Amino acid sequence: MIIGLFLRYFKTYQGINYIPLTDEDKFCGLVGDNGIGKSSVLESLDTFFNSRAWNFNTVTKKSGMSSTKPQIVPIFMIPRRLLQGDILVKAAALNKIAMMITEADVSLSLKPHAKKFIKHRTQLAIKVNLADFFILPIGIDYEGKVSISLFNNRQMVEELLGDETDTDKTSLNEDDLRAKLTRLMPV
Repeated sequence: MIIGLFLRYFKTYQGINYIPLTDEDKFCGLVGDNGIGKSSVLESLDTFFNSRAWNFNTVTKKSGMSSTKPQIVPIFMIPRRLLQGDILVKAAALNKIAMMITEADVSLSLKPHAKKFIKHRTQLAIKVNLADFFILPIGIDYEGKVSISLFNNRQMVEELLGDETDTDKTSLNEDDLRAKLTRLMPV
C-alpha cells in the first residue's frame, strides 16, 4: 500500500512536497480545488509504475534538471512477513530511518516536509501497529535512478554503510544509494 508520496518538481509541485494519501484505510480519495495537484499525484504514480514520460514543473523546464533534480518517491507500507533474506535486511534499514527521522535530521529547507511526514507517521501509528509493517520511502529521480528523497541523510549513511562510514558524509551519492537499495525497488 502507498501511504504517501514525495514529489519534487513534478507538474504542479514546485520544490519538494510530501502528500499524505492514506492513514490505513484501503480507500483513498483525492479531493480539492482545481489546480491543487490531484492529477499531478496520479500522473506521478503512472510515471513511477508505468515508465510514462515525466511532466516536469515549469521551473524545471526553465532552469534545468541539474538544479531542480525532479523525483517521485512513494512511501510504501509493506507487511514485514512478506519480505525475507537480503531484501528484509535492506528494508529494515530503510524502515529504521523512516521511523526515526526528525526535523533535526534534515536541512532547513526540508524541515516543513519532514514535519508533515512525521505528523502523518504519528497518525498512522494510532491506527496501525507499525511493528507489523515496513515504512519504505523508495522511488526514482528524473534519470530513473533510485531516490529516497529527504531520507538520504547522515542516519542513512551510517545505517547502510556501517563500518565503511566516512565521517564527513551527510548523504549517499547516487551510486552508493543505488548499490545498497536497488533490490528493494517495487518496479
